[in-house]
Amino acid sequence: MSPAVRIGFVPLIDAAPLVAAEELGLFARHGVRVTLHRQIGWANARDKLAYGQLDAAHALLGIPLSGAGGLAWDDAGTTGAGEPLVSVMELGCGGNAITLSKALTDRGVRSAAGLGEWLRDRAAGGGAAGRRPVFAHVSNHATHHYLLREWLWAGGIHPDRDVRLCVVPPPQMPDQLRHGHLDGFCAGDPWNTVAERGGYGTVVATTTDVLPDHPEKVLAVPRRWAEANEATVVSLVKAVLEACRWCADDANHPELAAMLADRRYVDVAAADVAASLALDRTVGSDPRHVPAGVDRTSAARRPATDWRPPDWRMRSFELAHTFPSGTHAAWLAEQRVRWGHAAAPADVLAAAGRCTDARYYRAAAADLGVPCPADDFPPMRLRRDGCYDPRKPT
Repeated sequence: MSPAVRIGFVPLIDAAPLVAAEELGLFARHGVRVTLHRQIGWANARDKLAYGQLDAAHALLGIPLSGAGGLAWDDAGTTGAGEPLVSVMELGCGGNAITLSKALTDRGVRSAAGLGEWLRDRAAGGGAAGRRPVFAHVSNHATHHYLLREWLWAGGIHPDRDVRLCVVPPPQMPDQLRHGHLDGFCAGDPWNTVAERGGYGTVVATTTDVLPDHPEKVLAVPRRWAEANEATVVSLVKAVLEACRWCADDANHPELAAMLADRRYVDVAAADVAASLALDRTVGSDPRHVPAGVDRTSAARRPATDWRPPDWRMRSFELAHTFPSGTHAAWLAEQRVRWGHAAAPADVLAAAGRCTDARYYRAAAADLGVPCPADDFPPMRLRRDGCYDPRKPT
């Protein structure tokens, strides 16, 4: 019998397709024996993947990019090492939120604009010498990092001068917020929901308001391992695609919540997981990020259900959001250039091509009858400016 494929995951709702594929027997149905390995954070998953202790992993979009060369830095600011990694599929889109501490919301701060006003009032009152508010994200490689920056910037806050950003593993964020070590964080759920239901945090924005249908987690594998195990990778992708389809059906969410709540996986109360899966158009919103064409002043006085589109979702596991898009990697690379985290000019198109490989997905999708984009760099929808085209760098 061939050895089990070792797959790492971080305890988050967006690991659901991997958990469901295992619990529903989908990996076995496609002839792959799998063991799932919970990781404390993204650096653990990245290092174990790069150095051969894992064969595949639930990973940040930016983790394969971190070894693509010329663009990405690890959390210490040095280039990545170990085996080059590639994304072979995405695991859905969205799913993150920005949560503020009770200390801030008790002062009336419930948006980026409100935070900016509070910071300016504090400075005018002689409080500029005090501790800068501390906001956590999950990794320097993460979409969370750059969407948090965009949220702050929209409120007139410079993320490198007016506040302090730091990296904290997602499961630790609610306690760090509760004990006053953090003033806010941007993370995937259920950790925002846990903080809010615990009474020490408030969800004030979702990252899908900052960037609709934004890319999030991927299934990452070492490139050489994938090339040596092509049939296995195709089978993995098929099993996870079927799991994504199952997770996307709201009728399955009670069963999914019970799966994820298990101590082997997310290990939080099933009620918290169920509440996270049930988040809808009423979840915390920031009028600084209303869609183009909606007046922000009036939006601030209206419930989010009035200005979010009827099909708005905080997260989606739909198959339309699972293709390993080179465009998404290129967009993230450009964010790093924009914020001075990578040298410019840089060939983001080439870097994106090195860290995504759609061959396995296309083979799996053909077997399952799942449609694929004609191009490995399909258009990416933006909030204000139409679509992002990596062939026309901004």
